[in-house]
Amino acid sequence: MRPGDAPVLTLLRESLGFHSARQSVLADNIANADTPNFVPRDIEEAQFHRALQNELRGSVSPSVAMAANRPGHITPAGGDAGSRTYRAVSAPDSETTVNGNAVSLEEQMVRAQDNRIRYETALGLYEKSLGLIRMAARPVAR
Repeated sequence: MRPGDAPVLTLLRESLGFHSARQSVLADNIANADTPNFVPRDIEEAQFHRALQNELRGSVSPSVAMAANRPGHITPAGGDAGSRTYRAVSAPDSETTVNGNAVSLEEQMVRAQDNRIRYETALGLYEKSLGLIRMAARPVAR
């Protein structure tokens, strides 16, 4: 097993990929706050948990597996953790305007802030974990 294949790093890569994809969806919702009949979307956290369980068990479902369908494609040694495709589903906010737009900027900003905090936490843990691996790999000074 390579140092980068440690289960904790796999978990953190999955988390970073999920929160990155979710941030993109939330930013799209905020950008469409004035678009008539726009219904906000979000990525269900249950999708992340299912993908994570599959990754930790070593079985990737076909809907999230990387497809190497050309001769030049490279299949990563440790799987493609953190590069999953998550499906955004309709998630209307608590209010709908007269023009049919269902985006509440306040709710979207709260979700984006919560998502950012979780992303930064996972990133910090990932960096610390890599630091521990580097420290363990260094030769002992005499």
